[in-house]
Amino acid sequence: MESSLNNLAWIEEHLPHDIQMLPKHGGQAYFLDDHMVLILVEKPGRNCEHKGVTYDFDLWKGCIFPVEYKKQGAFFLKYLFLENHPASKDWLYIPMESENFEEEVKQMLREISKRNVLLGLRVKYKSPSKRTAAEAKNGSPKAKKMKTGKKKEKSFLLNLIGKGKTSKE
Repeated sequence: MESSLNNLAWIEEHLPHDIQMLPKHGGQAYFLDDHMVLILVEKPGRNCEHKGVTYDFDLWKGCIFPVEYKKQGAFFLKYLFLENHPASKDWLYIPMESENFEEEVKQMLREISKRNVLLGLRVKYKSPSKRTAAEAKNGSPKAKKMKTGKKKEKSFLLNLIGKGKTSKE
């Protein structure tokens, strides 16, 4: 799904030059040093409802700042305008309909430029050596490990070198 950022395109001018962008979550996600630090969303229409709960702001028009839940207190103390986004406990949000939207976003963009270590979620890469949950559930083949007891292994090795117990004839 390709998203158009008509009203939010100005934000890209204020981002660090080495930031990377990928389409994600119905908008554009921005990555810095293996951390997702910003998501811009601008879906058409008005959507104030998520999982049966209605909010007093549009959920998919604005700036999402990914911050681990346990680190969010520091941002709430400094930036009173931030909202929790209901789609993820690790997202802080500034709705585009906010009264001081541009100034509030610029304050958070300064945190990105300063590379605040509290801001952003680490990108998780899928390891090719590990099986996915779906593969484990479906029982896809994985090399089976032979189970051997230490006693049997020791006995086998001793027999190989000729020092093991021999059966009586």
